[in-house]
Amino acid sequence: MNVAIIGGGMTGMAAAHELAGRGIPCTLFEKEEILGGLAGSFQVNGAYLEKFYHHLFNTDTAIIEIIQELGLGSQFQWHETNTGLYHGNSIFRLATPMDVLRFTPLGFIDRIRFGLLAILPRFVRDWHTLENITAKEWLIKLAGRNVYQIVWEPMLRSKFGRYHDQIAAVWIWNKLVLRGGSRGRGAAEVLGYQRGGFGPVLTAWEAHLKNRGVQIRLSTPVQEIRIEGGRATGVVAGGQFEPFDRIIVTTAPAIFADMAPGLPAEYRENLRRIVYAANVCLVLKLRRSLTTTYWMNIADPDIPFVGLIEHTNMERPAEYGGAHIAYLSRYLDPEDPYYHMSADALLEAYLPSLQKIVAGLQRDWVEEAWAWRERWAQPVILKHYSDLRPALQTPIQDLWLSCMASIYPQDRGMNYAVVYGQKVVREMLGHAS
Repeated sequence: MNVAIIGGGMTGMAAAHELAGRGIPCTLFEKEEILGGLAGSFQVNGAYLEKFYHHLFNTDTAIIEIIQELGLGSQFQWHETNTGLYHGNSIFRLATPMDVLRFTPLGFIDRIRFGLLAILPRFVRDWHTLENITAKEWLIKLAGRNVYQIVWEPMLRSKFGRYHDQIAAVWIWNKLVLRGGSRGRGAAEVLGYQRGGFGPVLTAWEAHLKNRGVQIRLSTPVQEIRIEGGRATGVVAGGQFEPFDRIIVTTAPAIFADMAPGLPAEYRENLRRIVYAANVCLVLKLRRSLTTTYWMNIADPDIPFVGLIEHTNMERPAEYGGAHIAYLSRYLDPEDPYYHMSADALLEAYLPSLQKIVAGLQRDWVEEAWAWRERWAQPVILKHYSDLRPALQTPIQDLWLSCMASIYPQDRGMNYAVVYGQKVVREMLGHAS
Protein backbone atom coordinates (compact mmCIF):
# COMPACT_ATOMS: atom_id res chain seq x y z
CA MET A 1 0.00 0.00 0.00
CA ASN A 2 1.21 3.51 -0.87
CA VAL A 3 -0.70 6.48 0.53
CA ALA A 4 -0.81 10.13 -0.55
CA ILE A 5 -1.53 12.75 2.10
CA ILE A 6 -2.61 16.14 0.80
CA GLY A 7 -1.87 19.01 3.19
CA GLY A 8 1.10 19.37 5.53
CA GLY A 9 -0.61 20.91 8.53
CA MET A 10 -0.66 19.04 11.82
CA THR A 11 -3.45 16.72 10.66
CA GLY A 12 -1.40 15.67 7.63
CA MET A 13 1.74 15.29 9.75
CA ALA A 14 -0.14 13.18 12.31
CA ALA A 15 -1.54 10.96 9.55
CA ALA A 16 1.98 10.49 8.14
CA HIS A 17 3.26 9.74 11.66
CA GLU A 18 0.60 7.08 12.16
CA LEU A 19 1.28 5.44 8.79
CA ALA A 20 5.05 5.50 9.27
CA GLY A 21 4.66 3.88 12.68
CA ARG A 22 2.86 1.01 10.96
CA GLY A 23 5.49 0.69 8.23
CA ILE A 24 3.17 1.96 5.48
CA PRO A 25 4.84 4.11 2.77
CA CYS A 26 3.33 7.55 2.29
CA THR A 27 4.00 10.84 0.52
CA LEU A 28 3.01 14.15 2.09
CA PHE A 29 2.20 16.97 -0.34
CA GLU A 30 2.30 20.56 0.96
CA LYS A 31 1.81 23.66 -1.19
CA GLU A 32 3.77 25.95 1.16
CA GLU A 33 7.53 25.99 1.78
CA ILE A 34 7.16 24.68 5.35
CA LEU A 35 4.99 22.23 7.25
CA GLY A 36 2.68 23.12 10.10
CA GLY A 37 -0.24 25.03 8.59
CA LEU A 38 -1.75 27.40 11.13
CA ALA A 39 0.91 26.31 13.62
CA GLY A 40 3.69 27.59 11.34
CA SER A 41 6.26 29.93 12.86
CA PHE A 42 8.58 32.81 12.06
CA GLN A 43 11.50 34.22 14.02
CA VAL A 44 11.64 37.15 16.43
CA ASN A 45 15.09 38.05 17.76
CA GLY A 46 16.26 34.57 16.77
CA ALA A 47 13.43 32.74 18.57
CA TYR A 48 10.52 30.87 17.01
CA LEU A 49 7.07 32.40 17.37
CA GLU A 50 3.80 31.10 15.95
CA LYS A 51 2.16 33.24 13.27
CA PHE A 52 -1.16 32.66 15.01
CA TYR A 53 -1.29 32.42 18.83
CA HIS A 54 -1.14 28.90 20.25
CA HIS A 55 -1.30 27.22 23.63
CA LEU A 56 -2.44 23.85 25.00
CA PHE A 57 -5.02 22.83 27.57
CA ASN A 58 -4.47 20.11 30.15
CA THR A 59 -6.71 17.77 28.15
CA ASP A 60 -4.54 18.07 25.02
CA THR A 61 -2.81 14.75 25.52
CA ALA A 62 -2.33 13.69 21.88
CA ILE A 63 -0.03 16.56 20.91
CA ILE A 64 1.83 16.34 24.24
CA GLU A 65 2.54 12.66 23.53
CA ILE A 66 4.05 13.63 20.16
CA ILE A 67 6.24 16.25 21.86
CA GLN A 68 7.44 13.65 24.35
CA GLU A 69 8.08 11.07 21.63
CA LEU A 70 10.27 13.61 19.83
CA GLY A 71 12.35 13.99 22.99
CA LEU A 72 11.25 17.58 23.61
CA GLY A 73 9.06 17.00 26.64
CA SER A 74 11.52 18.69 29.00
CA GLN A 75 10.87 21.98 27.21
CA PHE A 76 7.11 21.80 27.64
CA GLN A 77 5.82 23.97 30.47
CA TRP A 78 2.54 24.75 32.20
CA HIS A 79 1.82 28.41 32.95
CA GLU A 80 -0.76 29.95 35.26
CA THR A 81 -2.33 32.63 33.06
CA ASN A 82 -5.10 35.19 33.36
CA THR A 83 -7.95 36.30 31.17
CA GLY A 84 -9.73 39.60 30.94
CA LEU A 85 -12.51 41.47 29.22
CA TYR A 86 -12.46 44.96 27.77
CA HIS A 87 -15.86 46.57 28.22
CA GLY A 88 -17.04 50.15 28.67
CA ASN A 89 -13.54 51.67 28.38
CA SER A 90 -12.23 49.46 31.19
CA ILE A 91 -10.25 46.23 31.51
CA PHE A 92 -11.78 43.68 33.85
CA ARG A 93 -9.75 40.72 35.08
CA LEU A 94 -11.77 37.49 34.80
CA ALA A 95 -9.24 34.86 35.80
CA THR A 96 -10.89 33.52 38.99
CA PRO A 97 -14.37 33.28 40.56
CA MET A 98 -13.57 36.29 42.75
CA ASP A 99 -12.80 38.33 39.63
CA VAL A 100 -16.25 37.47 38.26
CA LEU A 101 -17.85 38.63 41.51
CA ARG A 102 -16.07 41.99 41.04
CA PHE A 103 -17.32 42.43 37.45
CA THR A 104 -19.31 45.61 38.03
CA PRO A 105 -20.92 45.96 34.55
CA LEU A 106 -23.28 43.22 35.77
CA GLY A 107 -25.52 43.30 38.79
CA PHE A 108 -24.70 40.89 41.61
CA ILE A 109 -27.22 38.20 40.58
CA ASP A 110 -26.03 38.40 36.97
CA ARG A 111 -22.42 38.01 38.15
CA ILE A 112 -23.41 34.79 39.89
CA ARG A 113 -25.12 33.56 36.71
CA PHE A 114 -22.09 34.57 34.66
CA GLY A 115 -19.78 32.65 36.98
CA LEU A 116 -21.95 29.54 36.82
CA LEU A 117 -21.14 29.29 33.10
CA ALA A 118 -17.78 27.87 34.18
CA ILE A 119 -19.61 25.00 35.90
CA LEU A 120 -23.04 24.31 34.39
CA PRO A 121 -21.86 23.28 30.88
CA ARG A 122 -19.92 20.37 32.42
CA PHE A 123 -23.23 18.77 33.42
CA VAL A 124 -24.46 18.51 29.82
CA ARG A 125 -24.66 14.77 29.23
CA ASP A 126 -25.72 14.76 25.58
CA TRP A 127 -24.29 17.52 23.44
CA HIS A 128 -26.57 16.53 20.54
CA THR A 129 -29.40 18.44 22.25
CA LEU A 130 -27.35 21.62 21.84
CA GLU A 131 -27.40 21.30 18.06
CA ASN A 132 -31.05 22.33 18.05
CA ILE A 133 -30.60 25.78 19.59
CA THR A 134 -28.32 28.73 19.04
CA ALA A 135 -25.56 29.86 21.37
CA LYS A 136 -27.58 33.04 21.89
CA GLU A 137 -30.68 31.13 23.03
CA TRP A 138 -28.69 28.78 25.27
CA LEU A 139 -26.60 31.49 26.94
CA ILE A 140 -29.67 33.60 27.64
CA LYS A 141 -31.40 30.55 29.11
CA LEU A 142 -28.46 29.77 31.42
CA ALA A 143 -27.21 33.23 32.34
CA GLY A 144 -29.84 35.76 31.32
CA ARG A 145 -30.11 38.46 28.70
CA ASN A 146 -27.88 40.98 30.50
CA VAL A 147 -24.95 38.56 30.64
CA TYR A 148 -25.45 37.69 27.00
CA GLN A 149 -25.66 41.28 25.77
CA ILE A 150 -22.75 42.61 27.83
CA VAL A 151 -20.31 39.69 27.60
CA TRP A 152 -21.13 37.23 24.85
CA GLU A 153 -22.94 39.03 22.06
CA PRO A 154 -20.07 41.45 21.26
CA MET A 155 -17.55 38.59 21.12
CA LEU A 156 -19.76 36.34 19.00
CA ARG A 157 -20.47 39.26 16.68
CA SER A 158 -16.76 40.03 16.34
CA LYS A 159 -15.85 36.40 15.65
CA PHE A 160 -18.68 35.31 13.39
CA GLY A 161 -20.03 38.53 11.88
CA ARG A 162 -23.37 38.03 10.19
CA TYR A 163 -23.59 34.50 11.60
CA HIS A 164 -23.18 35.57 15.25
CA ASP A 165 -26.80 34.85 16.24
CA GLN A 166 -26.91 31.58 14.26
CA ILE A 167 -23.96 29.78 15.91
CA ALA A 168 -25.02 26.49 17.48
CA ALA A 169 -24.93 26.19 21.26
CA VAL A 170 -22.67 23.15 20.92
CA TRP A 171 -19.81 25.41 19.81
CA ILE A 172 -19.87 27.70 22.86
CA TRP A 173 -20.56 24.72 25.15
CA ASN A 174 -17.30 23.12 24.05
CA LYS A 175 -15.38 26.36 24.64
CA LEU A 176 -16.80 26.76 28.14
CA VAL A 177 -16.08 23.15 29.10
CA LEU A 178 -12.53 23.33 27.74
CA ARG A 179 -11.58 26.55 29.49
CA GLY A 180 -13.52 25.77 32.65
CA GLY A 181 -11.71 22.45 32.98
CA SER A 182 -8.20 23.89 32.56
CA ARG A 183 -7.91 25.29 36.07
CA GLY A 184 -5.17 25.11 38.68
CA ARG A 185 -4.65 26.51 42.16
CA GLY A 186 -7.21 29.11 43.14
CA ALA A 187 -9.21 28.24 40.00
CA ALA A 188 -6.78 30.22 37.79
CA GLU A 189 -6.44 29.00 34.22
CA VAL A 190 -3.38 26.86 33.46
CA LEU A 191 -2.16 26.64 29.85
CA GLY A 192 0.72 24.79 28.22
CA TYR A 193 3.42 26.17 25.95
CA GLN A 194 6.63 24.82 24.47
CA ARG A 195 9.65 26.79 25.61
CA GLY A 196 11.23 28.14 22.44
CA GLY A 197 7.92 27.88 20.59
CA PHE A 198 6.24 25.08 18.68
CA GLY A 199 8.45 25.76 15.64
CA PRO A 200 11.25 23.48 16.91
CA VAL A 201 8.64 20.77 17.51
CA LEU A 202 7.56 20.97 13.86
CA THR A 203 11.19 20.93 12.69
CA ALA A 204 11.98 17.87 14.82
CA TRP A 205 8.76 16.19 13.73
CA GLU A 206 9.56 16.74 10.05
CA ALA A 207 13.02 15.20 10.53
CA HIS A 208 11.46 12.30 12.44
CA LEU A 209 9.01 11.62 9.61
CA LYS A 210 11.76 11.70 7.00
CA ASN A 211 13.89 9.33 9.05
CA ARG A 212 10.98 6.89 9.11
CA GLY A 213 10.66 6.96 5.34
CA VAL A 214 7.93 9.55 4.77
CA GLN A 215 8.40 11.37 1.47
CA ILE A 216 7.75 15.09 2.05
CA ARG A 217 7.09 17.26 -0.99
CA LEU A 218 7.13 20.94 -0.03
CA SER A 219 6.07 23.73 -2.41
CA THR A 220 4.09 21.07 -4.28
CA PRO A 221 0.39 21.82 -4.60
CA VAL A 222 -1.84 19.02 -5.81
CA GLN A 223 -3.78 20.18 -8.84
CA GLU A 224 -6.15 17.23 -9.09
CA ILE A 225 -7.21 14.05 -7.37
CA ARG A 226 -7.84 11.55 -10.17
CA ILE A 227 -11.03 9.50 -9.78
CA GLU A 228 -11.70 6.62 -12.15
CA GLY A 229 -14.36 3.98 -11.95
CA GLY A 230 -15.58 5.15 -8.55
CA ARG A 231 -12.19 5.03 -6.82
CA ALA A 232 -9.29 7.41 -6.30
CA THR A 233 -6.30 6.32 -8.37
CA GLY A 234 -3.73 9.05 -7.72
CA VAL A 235 -2.92 12.75 -7.83
CA VAL A 236 -1.69 15.28 -10.34
CA ALA A 237 1.12 17.39 -8.87
CA GLY A 238 3.55 19.53 -10.84
CA GLY A 239 1.64 18.61 -13.97
CA GLN A 240 2.46 14.90 -13.54
CA PHE A 241 0.11 12.07 -12.58
CA GLU A 242 1.32 9.91 -9.67
CA PRO A 243 -0.58 6.72 -8.78
CA PHE A 244 -1.47 5.93 -5.15
CA ASP A 245 -3.46 3.15 -3.53
CA ARG A 246 -5.20 5.45 -1.07
CA ILE A 247 -5.44 9.21 -0.58
CA ILE A 248 -6.03 11.23 2.59
CA VAL A 249 -7.05 14.87 2.15
CA THR A 250 -6.59 17.37 5.01
CA THR A 251 -7.50 20.63 3.24
CA ALA A 252 -10.61 22.74 3.76
CA PRO A 253 -13.71 21.13 2.19
CA ALA A 254 -14.10 23.78 -0.51
CA ILE A 255 -10.51 23.25 -1.65
CA PHE A 256 -11.10 19.50 -1.72
CA ALA A 257 -14.24 20.03 -3.83
CA ASP A 258 -12.25 21.99 -6.42
CA MET A 259 -9.37 19.52 -6.35
CA ALA A 260 -11.52 16.46 -7.05
CA PRO A 261 -13.88 17.16 -9.98
CA GLY A 262 -14.84 13.48 -10.07
CA LEU A 263 -16.65 13.65 -6.73
CA PRO A 264 -20.44 13.13 -6.83
CA ALA A 265 -22.18 16.45 -7.48
CA GLU A 266 -24.33 16.40 -4.33
CA TYR A 267 -21.33 15.58 -2.13
CA ARG A 268 -19.29 18.40 -3.67
CA GLU A 269 -22.15 20.81 -3.08
CA ASN A 270 -22.37 19.80 0.58
CA LEU A 271 -18.62 20.39 0.98
CA ARG A 272 -19.08 23.93 -0.36
CA ARG A 273 -21.95 24.59 2.06
CA ILE A 274 -19.56 24.43 5.02
CA VAL A 275 -18.83 28.05 5.89
CA TYR A 276 -15.39 29.14 7.07
CA ALA A 277 -14.37 32.48 8.59
CA ALA A 278 -11.03 33.96 7.58
CA ASN A 279 -8.57 35.47 10.05
CA VAL A 280 -5.98 38.20 9.95
CA CYS A 281 -3.56 38.28 12.86
CA LEU A 282 -1.35 41.30 13.53
CA VAL A 283 1.71 40.39 15.59
CA LEU A 284 3.49 43.20 17.42
CA LYS A 285 7.01 43.25 18.79
CA LEU A 286 6.97 45.89 21.53
CA ARG A 287 9.53 47.66 23.68
CA ARG A 288 7.17 47.50 26.67
CA SER A 289 4.16 45.54 27.87
CA LEU A 290 0.62 46.63 27.01
CA THR A 291 -1.26 45.11 29.98
CA THR A 292 -0.85 42.45 32.65
CA THR A 293 -3.45 40.22 30.93
CA TYR A 294 -2.57 37.21 28.78
CA TRP A 295 -5.88 36.75 26.97
CA MET A 296 -8.19 39.75 26.65
CA ASN A 297 -11.54 39.36 24.96
CA ILE A 298 -12.91 42.56 23.46
CA ALA A 299 -16.58 43.32 24.19
CA ASP A 300 -16.72 46.61 22.32
CA PRO A 301 -18.31 46.68 18.83
CA ASP A 302 -16.28 49.75 17.85
CA ILE A 303 -12.93 47.99 18.25
CA PRO A 304 -11.86 46.21 15.04
CA PHE A 305 -10.31 43.11 16.65
CA VAL A 306 -11.84 40.41 18.82
CA GLY A 307 -8.86 39.58 20.99
CA LEU A 308 -5.65 41.06 22.40
CA ILE A 309 -3.37 38.18 23.33
CA GLU A 310 -0.18 39.34 25.02
CA HIS A 311 1.96 36.28 24.52
CA THR A 312 4.75 37.46 26.83
CA ASN A 313 2.33 37.53 29.73
CA MET A 314 2.55 33.74 29.45
CA GLU A 315 6.02 33.08 27.99
CA ARG A 316 8.90 35.19 29.29
CA PRO A 317 10.05 38.24 27.25
CA ALA A 318 13.62 36.99 27.78
CA GLU A 319 12.86 34.22 25.27
CA TYR A 320 12.55 36.96 22.62
CA GLY A 321 15.57 39.04 23.58
CA GLY A 322 13.54 41.11 26.05
CA ALA A 323 10.84 42.05 23.54
CA HIS A 324 7.15 41.94 24.41
CA ILE A 325 4.88 40.12 21.96
CA ALA A 326 1.18 40.74 21.37
CA TYR A 327 -1.34 39.35 18.88
CA LEU A 328 -4.37 41.27 17.63
CA SER A 329 -6.85 38.84 16.09
CA ARG A 330 -9.70 39.63 13.74
CA TYR A 331 -12.08 37.08 12.17
CA LEU A 332 -13.72 38.30 9.00
CA ASP A 333 -14.99 37.55 5.53
CA PRO A 334 -12.18 37.19 2.97
CA GLU A 335 -13.76 40.10 1.04
CA ASP A 336 -13.31 42.41 4.03
CA PRO A 337 -10.73 45.16 3.28
CA TYR A 338 -8.96 44.41 6.58
CA TYR A 339 -8.08 40.94 5.29
CA HIS A 340 -5.81 42.37 2.60
CA MET A 341 -4.14 45.16 4.58
CA SER A 342 -0.40 45.23 5.13
CA ALA A 343 1.00 45.07 8.65
CA ASP A 344 1.65 48.83 8.65
CA ALA A 345 -1.88 49.59 7.43
CA LEU A 346 -3.42 47.32 10.05
CA LEU A 347 -1.33 48.89 12.78
CA GLU A 348 -2.44 52.38 11.77
CA ALA A 349 -6.08 51.22 11.65
CA TYR A 350 -5.83 49.51 15.04
CA LEU A 351 -3.72 52.11 16.86
CA PRO A 352 -6.60 54.38 18.00
CA SER A 353 -8.36 51.35 19.50
CA LEU A 354 -5.17 50.14 21.16
CA GLN A 355 -4.64 53.59 22.65
CA LYS A 356 -8.20 53.47 23.95
CA ILE A 357 -7.40 50.19 25.75
CA VAL A 358 -3.83 50.99 26.86
CA ALA A 359 -3.39 54.40 28.48
CA GLY A 360 -0.32 56.26 27.27
CA LEU A 361 0.44 53.92 24.39
CA GLN A 362 2.67 55.56 21.79
CA ARG A 363 3.39 54.42 18.25
CA ASP A 364 7.07 54.09 19.04
CA TRP A 365 6.31 51.29 21.52
CA VAL A 366 5.96 49.09 18.43
CA GLU A 367 9.34 48.01 17.09
CA GLU A 368 8.10 45.62 14.38
CA ALA A 369 4.77 44.35 13.08
CA TRP A 370 3.78 41.36 10.98
CA ALA A 371 0.41 40.52 9.43
CA TRP A 372 -0.53 36.88 8.88
CA ARG A 373 -3.74 35.82 7.22
CA GLU A 374 -5.57 32.56 6.67
CA ARG A 375 -8.61 32.15 4.45
CA TRP A 376 -9.74 28.86 6.06
CA ALA A 377 -9.29 29.70 9.74
CA GLN A 378 -12.51 28.72 11.53
CA PRO A 379 -15.47 26.53 10.51
CA VAL A 380 -18.71 28.31 11.30
CA ILE A 381 -20.74 25.83 13.36
CA LEU A 382 -24.42 26.41 12.71
CA LYS A 383 -27.38 24.46 14.07
CA HIS A 384 -27.55 20.77 13.09
CA TYR A 385 -23.93 20.85 11.95
CA SER A 386 -23.61 17.07 12.33
CA ASP A 387 -25.91 16.74 9.30
CA LEU A 388 -23.34 18.66 7.25
CA ARG A 389 -20.10 17.52 8.85
CA PRO A 390 -18.18 15.43 6.31
CA ALA A 391 -17.47 11.84 7.29
CA LEU A 392 -13.87 10.71 7.21
CA GLN A 393 -14.73 8.20 4.50
CA THR A 394 -15.83 9.93 1.30
CA PRO A 395 -18.28 8.40 -1.22
CA ILE A 396 -15.25 7.51 -3.37
CA GLN A 397 -13.37 4.29 -2.69
CA ASP A 398 -9.85 4.78 -1.25
CA LEU A 399 -10.39 8.53 -0.72
CA TRP A 400 -10.55 9.96 2.81
CA LEU A 401 -11.03 13.43 4.29
CA SER A 402 -9.94 14.75 7.69
CA CYS A 403 -9.82 18.49 8.29
CA MET A 404 -10.97 21.23 10.67
CA ALA A 405 -14.53 20.73 9.48
CA SER A 406 -14.31 17.10 10.66
CA ILE A 407 -13.49 18.07 14.27
CA TYR A 408 -16.80 18.08 16.07
CA PRO A 409 -18.20 18.65 18.67
CA GLN A 410 -14.72 19.79 19.69
CA ASP A 411 -13.25 22.91 18.09
CA ARG A 412 -10.15 23.11 15.94
CA GLY A 413 -6.72 23.32 17.53
CA MET A 414 -3.35 21.56 17.50
CA ASN A 415 -4.42 18.68 19.69
CA TYR A 416 -7.50 17.76 17.70
CA ALA A 417 -5.58 18.19 14.46
CA VAL A 418 -3.33 15.38 15.73
CA VAL A 419 -6.27 13.32 16.99
CA TYR A 420 -8.07 13.47 13.65
CA GLY A 421 -4.88 12.74 11.69
CA GLN A 422 -4.51 9.56 13.73
CA LYS A 423 -8.20 8.80 13.56
CA VAL A 424 -8.51 8.93 9.78
CA VAL A 425 -5.60 6.50 9.34
CA ARG A 426 -7.01 4.06 11.87
CA GLU A 427 -10.44 4.19 10.30
CA MET A 428 -8.97 3.84 6.80
CA LEU A 429 -6.90 0.80 7.74
CA GLY A 430 -9.83 -0.78 9.53
CA HIS A 431 -12.01 -0.39 6.46
CA ALA A 432 -12.11 -3.34 4.06
CA SER A 433 -11.36 -1.87 0.65
